[in-house]
Amino acid sequence: MVIKYAESNLEEGNSWNIRRKLVEFGKILTSEKNKKKVEILMEMTFTMDQHKELMRRKKEMDKTFLQDVDVFIVKFENEIDVKSLPGKSNVSRRFKTIRKQDCFYISTNSSPLFTEKYFQNMENEDFPFNLKNDILYFYEKWKGNLQEYVKTKLFLANFFNMALLQFMAKALRKIKVEDQMILISEFSSLIAELIQKENTLYVYERLGTRFQHFLLDEFQDTSHMQWLNIVPLIHDSLGNNKKNLIVGDAKQSIYRFKNGLAEQFIELPRIYNPDKNSQIKEVSDFFITMGNTEELEFNYRSSPTIVNFNNDFFEDFKQTMSSKTASYYKSIHQTPKSEINGLITIKSMQAKTEDEQIVSQIIEWIEECKIDGFDYGDICILGDKNKNLNNWAILLTEEGYSVVSSESLLIDSDKMVRLTINYLYWRLRYTSNDKKKFIELYLKLKNKDFSIYQSYFKTSKEGYRYFDDESFILDFFKSKNEFLFHYESIYDLIQGFYRILDFNELENPYIHHLADVCFDFELKKGPNLRLFLEEYERTKKKIAVQIPESKDSIRIMTVHKSKGLEFPVVILPTVDYNLQIKEHFLVNTDDFIIYKKPSSSEIIQELIDIYKEEEEQVRTDSTNICYVAMTRPVERLYIQNYFNGKKFGTFFHDILSQQKNIEIIDNEVLLTIGSRFRTIEDEEDDIIKPPSIYHPKNISDKLWFPDISLRDHEDLDSTDYLSSEMQFGIQFHLLASKIDQDSSVEEVIKKYIEEGEVDQSNAEELSQKLNELINFPEYRSLFENKISVLNEQSFIIDSTTNIRPDKIILKKDETIIIDYKTGMPENKDIKQITTYQSVLNEMDYPNVRCYLYYSSLGELRLVG
Repeated sequence: MVIKYAESNLEEGNSWNIRRKLVEFGKILTSEKNKKKVEILMEMTFTMDQHKELMRRKKEMDKTFLQDVDVFIVKFENEIDVKSLPGKSNVSRRFKTIRKQDCFYISTNSSPLFTEKYFQNMENEDFPFNLKNDILYFYEKWKGNLQEYVKTKLFLANFFNMALLQFMAKALRKIKVEDQMILISEFSSLIAELIQKENTLYVYERLGTRFQHFLLDEFQDTSHMQWLNIVPLIHDSLGNNKKNLIVGDAKQSIYRFKNGLAEQFIELPRIYNPDKNSQIKEVSDFFITMGNTEELEFNYRSSPTIVNFNNDFFEDFKQTMSSKTASYYKSIHQTPKSEINGLITIKSMQAKTEDEQIVSQIIEWIEECKIDGFDYGDICILGDKNKNLNNWAILLTEEGYSVVSSESLLIDSDKMVRLTINYLYWRLRYTSNDKKKFIELYLKLKNKDFSIYQSYFKTSKEGYRYFDDESFILDFFKSKNEFLFHYESIYDLIQGFYRILDFNELENPYIHHLADVCFDFELKKGPNLRLFLEEYERTKKKIAVQIPESKDSIRIMTVHKSKGLEFPVVILPTVDYNLQIKEHFLVNTDDFIIYKKPSSSEIIQELIDIYKEEEEQVRTDSTNICYVAMTRPVERLYIQNYFNGKKFGTFFHDILSQQKNIEIIDNEVLLTIGSRFRTIEDEEDDIIKPPSIYHPKNISDKLWFPDISLRDHEDLDSTDYLSSEMQFGIQFHLLASKIDQDSSVEEVIKKYIEEGEVDQSNAEELSQKLNELINFPEYRSLFENKISVLNEQSFIIDSTTNIRPDKIILKKDETIIIDYKTGMPENKDIKQITTYQSVLNEMDYPNVRCYLYYSSLGELRLVG
């Protein structure tokens, strides 16, 4: 099943490595919106016979369709004078084009079966009547089979995906029963099931009746199931004449991806009830009687300039919306209560732009605000993607600005960090590519000309091209020993690298944080350089530095994080949000379940309906994001909208072009409203301003802690530390597999300490245990008359399974397998090594014998 799933991914152009995709695919099972469709899926059967029957049906439809096409091709060649037809050879050529696909024809908007022009030619009185009827009959027959064919084809494409999903669901259900556990994501659905099956009030009496009043905030972002689950509490509270409050704003609904449903907020005080549930309707009627809706008319936050502009701008925007989306904006008008001056500056035009250009404009506006008396801490830059935020933050810091961000400033964006990681790869693998990457990045960091890098490509006497990394080391690091210095841990290696490159952690929070990440990793997993680099590659897009807020640092965050906050100055570097549909949908079509991302060229009506609805929802999401961003500022709003293609920026530009007082210069729409003159408000004496950022200095006799808080990926906060015993066991296991009776224990230990695989603190005990091993008489005798020794040799059993014995000793008439264990003997040890024995027996290795060595007991055991 998994192999078929991997093959289907390959056919779709995805990676054969399905681990991550399988995890994402499995999330379907816990998705609230897919609950009913998953229930249908669980009742379906998926067998190879069923798959073969569907394949047979599809091939039969292909064959029948192509036979019908061939009839017309023969007719045009033998019976009809094509030149006399209206449209001439185009009429017959169309059937030959259709035939080239060699299967049932699936039309698209750009390539229908027959064009309008084709039908117009057939309406010509000179077009043979019988031929016209035959073509129309063929067309109607094709159209009648099209839906079934497309559904069959899509279901076949998803067949193994759906079968695997069903298998995962059953396996998950079995694990939950056996381990007596439930998923956190299931609580809402479990409560919903209890409410439906039992007396509602009795269920909530079990939870207690401690609360009499309820306040629901940000209600537009509440899921439908969450709302229905809390309805009984509200119902009971209202029945006892207690007051409840629900607060929200449909215009700020930006969490639809987390099942937020703004429609149920719009429906208040009635309960949103798309399924026409009679029980819900009864409660809804009671809510209508007891509840009332109050719109908050006044805006106390923003200046009249900003409030009035947003009133007009989004009123015009509302005129372009569907009735469903427009209902979100039915209460668009607000009355400003603030008396402070405000300023709005917007630039919009169709053009491509790079991050450097965007940041150049950001800096211009920042400096304008600074001249007018704002602190850097008054300014907030908002965006929709962490990737963009990170790029802007890095460019701003390179220009000398201090930036506060909880979600950008990724350490992997820093050149010094990337150089350090490349150096670690050099020390781990010593490959030519690792060396080239390091040297190229190093020379870029030192602003050296590219010709210097090219100069290290040389030709040997034999005429072979090679890369002379040793010359590079001598040119820039004096000697190989200084560059490839001895180290005892990964943290020591990083600190040594900082030292030889004269990197100062006090001046660069990124490299300081990298050292912290390394130190934390070693505490948990030990000094394994390979595992550290694997962990870093997995988490590098989530490890970020965070600088404390102050009046000296510019804030930068996503619009989602800004909701509910306010800032004196807001800068929107772009509003050209992507409008592409990215989500896949689980769709029930008759007897088929289809999993697909809908597009504009869908054939199946269910997918067409989903595409239209999702297209509108995606645009609504972008409109709401824009609304949230534009209502955050208190005094000033700056927007740059350089748009390209069919994204949200196009719609924004069209609405902006309708506003009053715009200027158009070189195709750029400019709008400036308000004044740079600030309203000065009296400051109370007891207000304590946030401190400036502390800039640490090198003071040798003081213990320094940087004034920067560091935020890691959540995985790094886990408590799965390896104990010192476990770390020792892993390192003993590694060394034992590498050493035979001719090896020098001390030299091997030294080698792996230098490579970061072994901790220096374990060296003495490892040496003792390993010498005991290789001097053990019974163990030494196993190597007598050996031909060769295989250390940790992998054997591929099938496409999903492989084995890796610690050591295999090959002799003329005998094969010996040795596995090393540091814990106490367990039954699974015997099962594991006998599996190795079975595999080698099947591969015709002679007289296979198995041994287990337990270092804790100093005992060598023959198995079997």
